[in-house]
Amino acid sequence: MKIRKSIFLCFTALISLFSLNVNAQEADSSRFQAAVSRPLEFDESEEVSHIAVNHDLRLGIDIHNYILGAISPYRTGLDLNIEYNLSKDLFVIIEGGYNYFRKENIRINYVSEGKYIRLGVDYNLREPKEANDKDIYYIGARLAYSQFTQEVPKYLLVNGYWGNSTAFLAKEDAFAYWAELLTGFKVEVLKNWYLGMGLRLKFLLHRSKGAIEPVQFIPGYSQNYNSAVMDFNYTISYNIPLNYKKKKIAVYEEK
Repeated sequence: MKIRKSIFLCFTALISLFSLNVNAQEADSSRFQAAVSRPLEFDESEEVSHIAVNHDLRLGIDIHNYILGAISPYRTGLDLNIEYNLSKDLFVIIEGGYNYFRKENIRINYVSEGKYIRLGVDYNLREPKEANDKDIYYIGARLAYSQFTQEVPKYLLVNGYWGNSTAFLAKEDAFAYWAELLTGFKVEVLKNWYLGMGLRLKFLLHRSKGAIEPVQFIPGYSQNYNSAVMDFNYTISYNIPLNYKKKKIAVYEEK
């Protein structure tokens, strides 16, 4: 009898331990399923995402040279620009291009051609109407430098005694630099495509002097009749958004 009673007590104890282990596993499984079914909660006041970069790059071309080339076959060129916004209202500008100018009449044939670069800033005076409104009305300033060549293939020497004759002046290198004040606007006409128009006031600071005087045309500046000239620009630009967002990833935890 004592042996049977001992076996019964041991069997009962084993069943009790097994039941406790099963219940503990079920409780752990329930807590894990609850954790999987819901993500880790964030503070509602904390933003889910934030803009890590808030700048754009705008590439453009000035069609002013093409308009002048269509009106007058004696002047043509290419003018490109790159614009990067340091802030909402401040833009850094790099502009550069090439000009060809030819003047022909009875008395003289003159050719000037060369490249130029302009560096400066624009400041936006317009407040945006909505989040994605990037139209601007700006004022700006530039410093410019041009390196070019000029030559006179033929010019007429008038002499009433010996008679008229022709001569030429060989090609020579030249340079000039000047300052500019600008104002204008750029508006979005299609998604990320902008049309712009501006007014430029140019002030010649210095130019080299050579055998050909006066210089008839400085690439990037204009016809060199005065120390200050007024010019226009008509631009087509494409805006490349550099914004990207870093999103927080929901993390699940086991409790």
